[in-house]
This record gives sequence, C-alpha cells and structure tokens, in this order.
Amino acid sequence: LPDPPAGSPYWHDSLARIGSALRLADREPDYAGAITAYGKLRPPYGGEARRLHDHLFELVGRAADKTPPCSADEFADLAAWLAETGGALPTTNGWKNDLDLGDGTTATLSDLTWRAGRGPTAGGSGKLAETLRKLRSRYSDTDRLAQEEGMGETAHVGQAQPWGGASVVRDDAEPT
Repeated sequence: LPDPPAGSPYWHDSLARIGSALRLADREPDYAGAITAYGKLRPPYGGEARRLHDHLFELVGRAADKTPPCSADEFADLAAWLAETGGALPTTNGWKNDLDLGDGTTATLSDLTWRAGRGPTAGGSGKLAETLRKLRSRYSDTDRLAQEEGMGETAHVGQAQPWGGASVVRDDAEPT
C-alpha cells in the first residue's frame, strides 16, 4: 500500500510520538509550532503539508544525527551573514572559488548560498547551519578578511574590481 500523504493524521501521530521520544520540544525551538501546525492540516494536502512534513523530518534527523539545534530566526541570521560576507571569504583552488570549511572539506559559495536559500525547513539545513556557524566564528568580519588578504582596511564586499566589474569567464577549451 502507498504511504499516507504528507499532512495526514497518521504522519502527525507518528511524528508526535517520535518527537516525544526524542524530546524535540526541549531540543528544537521550532518543533512545538511545527507539530501544532501539522496537526491542523486538513485535506487536500498540498505544498504547506509537504513543507511542514519535511521540516519535522529534518528536526528528527538533527536529533538522530546529534546535529545542534537551530531556530528559524538563527538560520535567517546565518543566511543573512553569508549573503553579506560570503564574497569576502578567502577561497582555495583558484577559479573554482572553493571555501575551506575548516574541517578538511570545501564548498563553493554558490552551493552554500543555494542551500541557505532553501530555508530552515529544508533537509540538511541543520548541518548547513553548523557549517555557517563555524565559518562565521572563523571569519567574523569583512575588515579582518580584507586585512588577511593584504588589501588593507578599505576592502569590502562589493568593492570595485581591477577589471572594472566585467564578467570573467574561463574557457577550459582554450589553450593556456
């Protein structure tokens, strides 16, 4: 038989029991509101049911993986920090613009930005929040980043580039 649709009483009861067993109300600031809103859904279930369903499963996954909790407000703050300072973060690997995440892994700014744009209810948002927390503590402000890169105190995100802001595209097919 197919699974009941997202938003159905079956899923609400199941997620409420799992949430109780994992003590999600004590752990995750947004759990109580999410499970209450989920319980108020009525057929036909649509996009809001799917969003709440995914959010509750993300909260359960965070508890199971021991990922630190993150409220929607903190996630929005981290995403705003990334949007404001992301372009000033030091990169590795030349033209690919990989960011060193500090744990031996890298990610591109566009990937982090895309994942942050999916919001705090998307799968993997807890792990992304932890990554952004680490990046923000490592690179707390753009002035410090500019000084580390040797650009002095005047370098900021959005500063004019030496090539006049023109788009620079690398064609790997061109001979070097």
